Amino acid sequence: MNRYKNSTIILIIINVAVYLFVSILGFFRTPSGLTLRDVVNVYGGVSRFGLSSGLFYTPLTALFLHGNIMHILFNMWALFQLGFVVEAVYGTKMYLLFYFATGIAGSLSAAAFSSALTIGSSSAIFGLVGILFTLGLKKDTPVMLRSITGYSLLPIILINLFLGFSIPGISNAAHIGGLLAGAAVGWFAKPAYARFGRSRRVYTRVKEKTPQEVSQEILVKYMPLLNALKNGDREERTIRLAQMRSELSSLKDEEVASKVLWELFKRDLITQEEFDKLRKFV
Repeated sequence: MNRYKNSTIILIIINVAVYLFVSILGFFRTPSGLTLRDVVNVYGGVSRFGLSSGLFYTPLTALFLHGNIMHILFNMWALFQLGFVVEAVYGTKMYLLFYFATGIAGSLSAAAFSSALTIGSSSAIFGLVGILFTLGLKKDTPVMLRSITGYSLLPIILINLFLGFSIPGISNAAHIGGLLAGAAVGWFAKPAYARFGRSRRVYTRVKEKTPQEVSQEILVKYMPLLNALKNGDREERTIRLAQMRSELSSLKDEEVASKVLWELFKRDLITQEEFDKLRKFV
């Protein structure tokens, strides 16, 4: 099974690769005595002075730079935990758009409210937290997502903001900027299951969908639900699997239905036993 073949892992790999490369640059110095790592951070990190000097790309590049090993470990762990959920709920394209948009918003907030140089992906990660927070406040959010969205995230938000105000060197302006941008996105953006559900009602009036198109809607619908129920209520999970089996059976195309099950199995959203049982009924 290849559970982690998605853009979240790609983002983590890029961040770690950049960190290792920049760390190696720390062993080399310029004629003025600065390490090349310092040079990269100055020209890649976001700051009010840098933006006023024409370094307009820095709100983006700052998201890939980290100060030390603990900085990147904490951020990548948080991205690992949050990224899969947001990507499953909104889809890869929207997830990446939200990640960079909220991260850039946080970078600009840091430059607006502080003269210090700011680096790190935490503004984008706070953006993901903001998205999931307001998603859980919406009435049409599925019950299975409530435990990982909305007010369940409030303790995490408050603890991290407290640490930001308590520990020197942490940019709370970047965190709050990313959080507020994410909260706005989570409130107004439609999750994949809502977008597909709406398009189905409109589209079926024009022509009947193919099994392949319906199978994609089933996949998008059940990915976030099954992900949320992996360690949750077994009875609820059984009900959802039965509903999915019924929808797959209605396709009347065994090959297409099997592809959906295989995709869920690859992402570790259903077990080997569930995969075998469901395949018998489709």
